Amino acid sequence: MISLKPVRTLLSGAAAAAMICAASVTYAADESILPTTGDTVETYWSAKYWTVFKNTTRQSCFIEWRGETSAVQAGLTKAQDAGYLGAFLKDVEFPEGEREVTIVLNGNLYVGNATTVSQSLSGGFSGAYIVVSNPRFIADLEEAREFVAFQDTPNTVTVSLKTPKNAIDRARICMDSF
Repeated sequence: MISLKPVRTLLSGAAAAAMICAASVTYAADESILPTTGDTVETYWSAKYWTVFKNTTRQSCFIEWRGETSAVQAGLTKAQDAGYLGAFLKDVEFPEGEREVTIVLNGNLYVGNATTVSQSLSGGFSGAYIVVSNPRFIADLEEAREFVAFQDTPNTVTVSLKTPKNAIDRARICMDSF
């Protein structure tokens, strides 16, 4: 089960500095891949934890997991050389617009511009996407058992992931249909 829960403690300065030195730092890629409210989206595949959606408007596919109080989305560009990750919480308001945000996956720190969704996801979820132009990001997401997002805000969250590799593989097959 994936859980998204507020975390009150931040990494110590020394640990954060070590992570930054060893990190794969990247910046936002083309944000036109992000799903929006007006897109034509259909379910491509569904399993116990993840659902793969086909976005014909953006000609891309993305995976999603939803719980009672949280949701996670991740997607790939058509060339599969960049991706995005979204973290969403129910009944939590994030400031709209862009801001720098970090996500830690497998000990690698990814820095980019987060775009807060101006419309909430259905079900009352709100949050932000980070778009990363780094092939290692996709590999880290496949292998990750958790990620930390929004660590510099009062809404810092740790997301425990359950078997994302299978869903990402299905999303790649979905991408081949375009």
